[in-house]
Amino acid sequence: MKKIGMVLVFFFCSGTAMAALPPQYQNANDLDVMVAYIKAHPEVAARLKSIDLKSYTIHFGEGGSVIFGRKKRVKPFGWVGPAAPLEFKKRTCVGS
Repeated sequence: MKKIGMVLVFFFCSGTAMAALPPQYQNANDLDVMVAYIKAHPEVAARLKSIDLKSYTIHFGEGGSVIFGRKKRVKPFGWVGPAAPLEFKKRTCVGS
């Protein structure tokens, strides 16, 4: 009887929680967004130099870059939740 009571207490006291994705999954999702951009823009694909996941930047040509970022989200106190999806911010074509 004690076990059933403990299980019920645990069940009713536990709430739902949103957790951030582990880094390997978040990085894979971010990379998918960046590669989709490259595939949609053949001029970037033709002169691709590097993809920087740390700064969310694609480098191409002679000084060109495509910068991505995350939309700011207002989060309740204590909420970690998943990160906002990566989105296009700007493209620079210096010397390209």
